[in-house]
Amino acid sequence: MLLTMLGGLALFLLGVNRVSEGLEAAAGPTARRWMAAATGSPVAALGTATAVGAMTQSGTALAVTALTMVATGIVSPASGLAMSVGAKLGATGAIQLAAFNVSEYALPLVGVGFFLSLWGRGRALGGLLLGVGLLFLGLDLTVDAIEGLAEGEVFRLVMAAAEQQPLSLLLVGVVLGAVLASSNAGAAVAIGLAASGAVSLPTAFALVAGGNLGGTFLPLVVSRGLDSAAQRVAISHVIVAGLAAIAVVFAAHPTAELLALLGGDGARQVANAHTFFNLAVALVATALGGPVTRLVALIVPTSEDDSTPKYLRRDALGDPALAIKLALRETVRISDQVAVMAELAVANLGSGKWDPGPIEGREAKTDRLTREVVDYLAQLRSQSDEQNDASERLMLVATELENVGDQIRRLYRREQRLRREGIEFSEQGRAELVSTAAMVLERMRLSFTALATADVEMARQVIEGRKALEEHVADMRLAHLARLEARLAQSRASSSHHLEVLTLLRQVDASVTRVAGWILDIYAPATD
Repeated sequence: MLLTMLGGLALFLLGVNRVSEGLEAAAGPTARRWMAAATGSPVAALGTATAVGAMTQSGTALAVTALTMVATGIVSPASGLAMSVGAKLGATGAIQLAAFNVSEYALPLVGVGFFLSLWGRGRALGGLLLGVGLLFLGLDLTVDAIEGLAEGEVFRLVMAAAEQQPLSLLLVGVVLGAVLASSNAGAAVAIGLAASGAVSLPTAFALVAGGNLGGTFLPLVVSRGLDSAAQRVAISHVIVAGLAAIAVVFAAHPTAELLALLGGDGARQVANAHTFFNLAVALVATALGGPVTRLVALIVPTSEDDSTPKYLRRDALGDPALAIKLALRETVRISDQVAVMAELAVANLGSGKWDPGPIEGREAKTDRLTREVVDYLAQLRSQSDEQNDASERLMLVATELENVGDQIRRLYRREQRLRREGIEFSEQGRAELVSTAAMVLERMRLSFTALATADVEMARQVIEGRKALEEHVADMRLAHLARLEARLAQSRASSSHHLEVLTLLRQVDASVTRVAGWILDIYAPATD
């Protein structure tokens, strides 16, 4: 019964992910543009993030997006906190859907959704229906398994003890939410317990509250790769959710009485508790976002690795030569971030297991520093006609470094698409991609070292080595085509992805080579 319950929970979460992917495909780009535009008040940020969360059902992913927007300076910490809690609120729709007693439609939905997903035009709708079916099926299995467990004497004793110690259920929910990176996990188990009559509704509410608290831990972990402002937002979310969870435990009975007024069976009341918990957290966090994030700032002081400029002094703009040198030092910092992104990408490409958090964190810092450098150099160019050639080249270097970061992120997204389609690179094909990526990384290190040390000869070495890289990429394409001619199944299935990764790596190297060329323009006159 326990293993059946875990299997049902796994199917439920898989269904939630499928629903999220289907909605993301249908509304994701538009929804994320809305989110990016919500840079005004915390109230606007809350409303937008809630709508986007409801449209995509990807609360954790959107909470991480909010953190990156804070790290890049697009939104304030208070608005970022409102976005984070709003994303979680909107994503409670999956549990509301699951609470409908329509399990008899689960398998038909799975069947129709699966066959629709095989048809190109119906793939998005099919994925959505398949997800809804898995969601219903998983929850039905979970409830049945819990009903079986509830017949055991040991289980009844454990639940009776839990009724006396609601904090223990809260901790179980926290573990479920943290391990599965989903607040819906605790809510699903709570629905199963309530529907089977294994626990009272107040006890189920404690499990729901714990799951929501545990669901804030993944964004907290991701924030470690971002700046201090993002870390403060993540910690603020944990604190507000934690206080709300404790309040639910000690006020569970009055809460249950209030929710009972809305009607519905036990499953519906648990789903309502899940939604109203997130609503309460959202309202409190939005109203007190400014004071809370400022208070957390006392705990998380500004770190030295923040994405704020270290060398751009506004008082140096009157001295063009000094301002150029300061902007150059800041641009070297950008190259350091991009180099780490590339190192992570090569390691992830080799293992096939991508961890997007550290890469996205570095990219956020790269984007913000690039904007600061470009703005600084634009001010310099508007104030003085001197050093215009050097400032122009430096602006090109900074924006090209940002472009490299974007290309590295596309590598991750390409492998993500590969996974969604259930495809894998062949062992030989992956080895060839890794060898190409390692070659690009080595050339990147040379180019960035030349930037930092004014080594013109090293920059020329990068430019001269471009031909060898092109020849290597051509050889890798020929090797891949040979595997296609041999009709190797894995190579045929992953062909478009393989060729796209080679193209992305070639584009990254082209950017690295352009940077080397601009290094010559910046430094060569000084060496003549």
